[in-house]
Amino acid sequence: MPDRTDKQDLESILNSQSENIPDGINPVKISETINTNPETKNMETHAQELHKAPGHGWKHYFFEFFMLFLAVTLGFYAENLREGIKNREEINLNMRSMLSDLRADIKHFDSVLDRNQFGYTMADSLIRLLHSDLSNTGEIYYCARSVTSNVGYFYSNSKTFEQLKTAGLLKLIRPRSLLDSISTYYVSFEWLTNQSDLLRMKLDEIHKGNKELFDSYVFYQMMNVNLGNFNGTHLIINKPQGHPALLSTEFNKVNAVSMNYHYYSTTVKFYCRTAVIQRALALRLIQLISEKYQIE
Repeated sequence: MPDRTDKQDLESILNSQSENIPDGINPVKISETINTNPETKNMETHAQELHKAPGHGWKHYFFEFFMLFLAVTLGFYAENLREGIKNREEINLNMRSMLSDLRADIKHFDSVLDRNQFGYTMADSLIRLLHSDLSNTGEIYYCARSVTSNVGYFYSNSKTFEQLKTAGLLKLIRPRSLLDSISTYYVSFEWLTNQSDLLRMKLDEIHKGNKELFDSYVFYQMMNVNLGNFNGTHLIINKPQGHPALLSTEFNKVNAVSMNYHYYSTTVKFYCRTAVIQRALALRLIQLISEKYQIE
């Protein structure tokens, strides 16, 4: 009701003063212009009231902040969980591959150990013959050539370990003691590699010294064997026919050849003992990995 009275008073004033309004001015437009001011004021008041509404207080903003924080936190944990699952799956696959590598290493160890043990046994027999019975030339030839036909070198199939190291995934192997055992196993092969180089040097000295005592054609005939029957163990060669002659029976030459075989024998024995220890480490790793990752 007060709004209507104000409007009537306004109209009365406009009508009473209409005679004084200059030409070209429309009193209706003036009235409309004046009437808009209360509406604008009412709109501003309404906006202020909305701003002060109970739902937009500090509790509302705290709730919005909490929801945003919760969403970011859950996203972070979800991403970590996804990454953790992915890493566990990748480690499990690599552990299976490492088990295959270790089993291949053991098989290789067994083959090389068999050849080298047979070889140093023949070397020891040759040394005794050269110093006790030079007339038994057939056996001397057989022992000498059997040694150089049965030489093996130990190495590891470290493909999976190198892949894990390159990808930076070794740190994901748990427990730490297992990681230490794996690292020790593969690092130990560096020492075996050095021993392999020494063994090659000793074998090279044997090859060079044998030309002083042995007929190469007799060696050639002895190696006329079917290598297709070679099953990864030591190689059995042919014994020479009759009693082939030695090229020299001079003591210094015989002793030099015997010395070469002696140094070779002691080197390969030490080499094999180290390989036996390494083989035991491989077996232990297979047991640890199988138990930890439940792989048969």
